[in-house]
Amino acid sequence: MATYKELDEALKLAESLSTADQIRELLRKRRGDEGVRISAESKQQLVHRNLAEAIQAKSIDISELFNLIRLSEENGNQHVFYYRPRKRAIVETLSFETVANHLWGASWAQIVASYPLIKLKPNDYKYCDFRQLSERKPKDWILKIYGDDVVVRATGKVEKHGDGTIWREFVEEPLRIVLLARWNNPDLLEVRVQRNESRRRIEEWHNRVWEMLKPAVLREQFDPWVLTKPMGRIVTEEEKHPGMYTFRDAGVIDPRGDIHANFQAFSEQGSLFTNLQTREAITSYLNAKSELRGLTVTWLRNEKAAPQSDLRTLLGMKESHEMIVAGHCLGGDLDYVTDQLRFFGKGSS
Repeated sequence: MATYKELDEALKLAESLSTADQIRELLRKRRGDEGVRISAESKQQLVHRNLAEAIQAKSIDISELFNLIRLSEENGNQHVFYYRPRKRAIVETLSFETVANHLWGASWAQIVASYPLIKLKPNDYKYCDFRQLSERKPKDWILKIYGDDVVVRATGKVEKHGDGTIWREFVEEPLRIVLLARWNNPDLLEVRVQRNESRRRIEEWHNRVWEMLKPAVLREQFDPWVLTKPMGRIVTEEEKHPGMYTFRDAGVIDPRGDIHANFQAFSEQGSLFTNLQTREAITSYLNAKSELRGLTVTWLRNEKAAPQSDLRTLLGMKESHEMIVAGHCLGGDLDYVTDQLRFFGKGSS
């Protein structure tokens, strides 16, 4: 665990990523302990006075602050690329200890003990966390990478000059980049990159994760896990799973590739199968061995389990092995979606 040397940076990150309610909830768990107070006039005061004092008094462990940051930046609002090992023997090389030893050598235990790190490396990428997950899935691990970059953004200001020239204003802004590799035992490697309007950046970040996994994990050891079959079963078996999900915005390509059909619900909350004609049209395409190329699925809140809130995902929109998660979510909710895709993809390659 990192020492207090990065506390200021961690507090700034918590302020930008977490809600005031999340901070208060963390403080309420230690209500009455030394150095803990709940009320504050602003979020800034709540974080940099209340939370900082509680940590300095050791009423709240700094690990709880890092867990709050992880909750905010590691799950959702991402592109998730799924991969499967080409051979079963590869799975044996993906243990936490083996991967760590390949990445950092014999001193890996000391390096991992220094994580998580918060400070960025200017204009570069660095490992910032590597850890095993819950007792429920002890063979799972997450490798997190922070990047730092400067992006150019148009402000929208436009000036027309008398000589016929037009000036458009652009500003440079810092960009904090969060990239992850997640081994989801027993059969899936997930590469997660944050959402961005630039597809070029997404592909660069995707490739960067693979580069930083070397020499522990090699890209040629894996095949993309194509989501075509899970998407097809989600559509055709919708009536078997009431209350689990709804879907909209489906794209279909006929077996010859000559016809591309797109179906869209007018409402954001609409479901394609509320219309019988649409249901019959999509089903007939799939029965004729057509393939789905893109499906928007909303996984519905389950009060007794996951997901804890409705979670919207876009499957196979750009790449056949890619899922876009529209908003932030809990780690358990994202794992739930992956498990459902496994279920619907049984027997797929």
